[in-house]
Amino acid sequence: MAETAISLNQLPGIEKIQEYLRAKGLDLPPAPKDLQAEWSVPFMRWVSANTTAGIEATIQPVDEPGIRIGTHRDIVCDPALYNMARFDAGLATTHIVLGSNLARLPWVKALLVANKAIFIDRSLSGRAAFDQHLAISERIAEITDQGGQVWIAQAPGRSKDGRDETHVGLLKMLAKARGGDRRGPEVLSGLVRPLAIRYDVNPCDAHLVKEKLLGTKTEKDDERSMRTGLEGWKGKVQIAEGAAIQCEDCLNDRSGWESFAYKVDHAIQGLNISGQWAHEASSALTNGDFSGLSEGFIERVNWIEGELGETGDGLSRDGLIRMTCEIYREDSPRLSPVTSS
Repeated sequence: MAETAISLNQLPGIEKIQEYLRAKGLDLPPAPKDLQAEWSVPFMRWVSANTTAGIEATIQPVDEPGIRIGTHRDIVCDPALYNMARFDAGLATTHIVLGSNLARLPWVKALLVANKAIFIDRSLSGRAAFDQHLAISERIAEITDQGGQVWIAQAPGRSKDGRDETHVGLLKMLAKARGGDRRGPEVLSGLVRPLAIRYDVNPCDAHLVKEKLLGTKTEKDDERSMRTGLEGWKGKVQIAEGAAIQCEDCLNDRSGWESFAYKVDHAIQGLNISGQWAHEASSALTNGDFSGLSEGFIERVNWIEGELGETGDGLSRDGLIRMTCEIYREDSPRLSPVTSS
């Protein structure tokens, strides 16, 4: 883990965070030599102790260099909890690829950079987007060639409808620096490992329903989701990492990329971990029958309804139940039919 000396006067705004955490019983050192070991990991242990019913992590015994492509339900907790599990297992933490929209505040960006973040601006298009994808691909290739690991979500942004579907464009970006445009997805064979992170409770479920109802999202919404995701109750959390995915047989055409994306989706589903309501939510959506949902799930629906307030006016009870089921299912459209609203 890299040594990173940071003093508070270099991070305007962080003092309020330290004061807030100190009031909750977490006193972080003012100038850590190793920010991840002295700040990030202790903070995530605090998150685990105060907002979860425990974390079960299965990490592969041989930690080969490469890319961890994971499910994405929480902006911060997905990579942070995975890296905490790696740290506790005596392994190096991964670099993490994040949207640049999460680093608008200077002190937040400084902390993320110190935690080995690589930023991607998803607002770019055309040549600018192409150049950025190539630069990120080259950076990731450099990290993995030097023996490191990189975490990246399987698709841009969080999954807001419970669908774990690997984005073909993401795979093409990762392959660019290795000649993927010419050779196809085979250049990623053995470099990609599936990663699943499952939460019994999504602390941001009410936020997601509100976003769907309003049809808009402000800059403040990302910051609110980051804070809610960290501080909100998650129930039991499960983390599972699989073996590297082989793709020597993938063709160098559209079907080849789709085939590799299918392999990733299948490997993630094959890790066989799930949140407490995932199966009943998926079954209810597939069958169109919401009468058999558990008492605990319905209690969560009621909680979301209370959080919506006036925003939920006009939303039917059945509509709310359906939207909640969509948030809690854990399906891949490539692997099985998925019903949506």
